[in-house]
Amino acid sequence: MTNDSKSFEAAAWRGLGGPISDRDAGIRVDLYLAKTYPFLTRSGWQKRMDLGEVLINEQSIKGSYKLKTSDRVSFYHPESVEPEVDRDLRVIWQDGSVMAVFKPGNLPMHENGAYRKNTFAHILAELVGQEWSAVHRLDRETSGIVLCGSNNTVRQKLAADFEAKKIQKEYQLIVSGVPEQSTWAVDGPIGDLVESKIRIKKWVVDGGLSAQTGFAIEQTLGVSGGFSLLRAFPKTGRTNQIRIHAAYSGHWILGDKLYHPNEDVFLDYWETQQTTDFCIKETMFRRCCLHAAALTFVHPETKEFVRVESELPADMRELWSSLSLRPSEFKG
Repeated sequence: MTNDSKSFEAAAWRGLGGPISDRDAGIRVDLYLAKTYPFLTRSGWQKRMDLGEVLINEQSIKGSYKLKTSDRVSFYHPESVEPEVDRDLRVIWQDGSVMAVFKPGNLPMHENGAYRKNTFAHILAELVGQEWSAVHRLDRETSGIVLCGSNNTVRQKLAADFEAKKIQKEYQLIVSGVPEQSTWAVDGPIGDLVESKIRIKKWVVDGGLSAQTGFAIEQTLGVSGGFSLLRAFPKTGRTNQIRIHAAYSGHWILGDKLYHPNEDVFLDYWETQQTTDFCIKETMFRRCCLHAAALTFVHPETKEFVRVESELPADMRELWSSLSLRPSEFKG
């Protein structure tokens, strides 16, 4: 593939996701890319298009191009040394064209910055075939269940059910402190935290987007200065919602750099682009202790109700066990 003003290495082109679905048809390509692949901003994607580094069906386009069903997007991204990840994907359950796959807690879903092949999408294709794609996303540090489909019809139906909040999600999380109540709910709108030193940080604010999360205690260690294993039931799907509502409740998630009370933790992570010893010391773990534990949904082919579960992963189990030996170390 070549461009009039620039020569490209053919092997460095890679597809971004599968064919464009009916749901995304009609959207400007720059808006679609910024939303779906946020490792570049909208203006960043526009700049890449101006340089000829984004193709639709192997043709250069501008940011104003409106996507059509079955369009294929390609991105120029030469080979580089990628950070190490946990590649332990496992198929938990499959029925027809729907599959539930376990994602480990150190793995990005898609190409992002330095990540190319060390992604859920790439490893999934190697494991079960190119026809399978994820229907939704988990954060890089979040472990647990990812629903996948092997054809557009199934993926679109499941994606629509997620959008319509018809799929029930449950998470497990290890947090600081012991809540006073065994169950509680947070109805807190989420928006930008303008007074924060961290530009991307969001919080419960007046005028934010509606967000509701239910919480329940599963186990506790110690009293107010101890730790808790919680189960969360998000009713909405805002970015970082569980992390925000847990911290807003006074119980930040262990390993969470962005919503730790000390903002210097995330600033250190941002400046170094790695989880430093300082980050681990302050947050008490190397990744955010959040696990997608269960999904309940209607199978798009059989129309039967399905519940898929994933047990707490080994790293969170080991952390929980170790915390029972050192609750006095907690300072939060």
